[in-house]
Amino acid sequence: MATAVGSVTLNPVYIPFLQKPSCCAVTCLQMILYRNGVRLYDQEELAQRFGVKIGSEEQDAFRSGMPVRERLNYDEGISTMESVDALNKFFAEESIGMKATRYMYSQIESLQELLIENLRNNNEIWIEYHSQEIHDSEHIHDGLVESVDLTAQTVVIIDPVPRRRQRITVPIAMLERALSATFGKELGVISVKKVDL
Repeated sequence: MATAVGSVTLNPVYIPFLQKPSCCAVTCLQMILYRNGVRLYDQEELAQRFGVKIGSEEQDAFRSGMPVRERLNYDEGISTMESVDALNKFFAEESIGMKATRYMYSQIESLQELLIENLRNNNEIWIEYHSQEIHDSEHIHDGLVESVDLTAQTVVIIDPVPRRRQRITVPIAMLERALSATFGKELGVISVKKVDL
């Protein structure tokens, strides 16, 4: 058990990227790859590769046609927690020495310990969460955990939405509720670590 003092931060920290509509997941992937010295992938190409669904009113933001969602907060973007196999296939096909592991909220014994362990190992912490409390909207959203402050019991989340600050600080307890089934579907954390090819 870690002592609840001080903070743990990724090194280097993220350079926040801004997302196209419904592209929070692939923007998180872009930031992970860029932070780890992998080439910069085009966001729209990643969106097409992972099958991102957008709103019909969002088509003008894209160069080419994209799949359209059926209804909001149902099938927009991608289901990140269900995309771990596709993510690992992408890493393999692109010869990227990384591996993603999924942790549904109910499988996490201690969120704080999971975050600390991954940050200390300089692993990526990709979260898919309900944004009701954090952003006051009823969407499922993706972000990246950049640091944990053990004294304040807070985390810094990198948020790719253009109209918000890209670094937001939230209490760990709030993040726990946002990952849980409190607001509907259970969500969680994806840890991405470097591996040998």
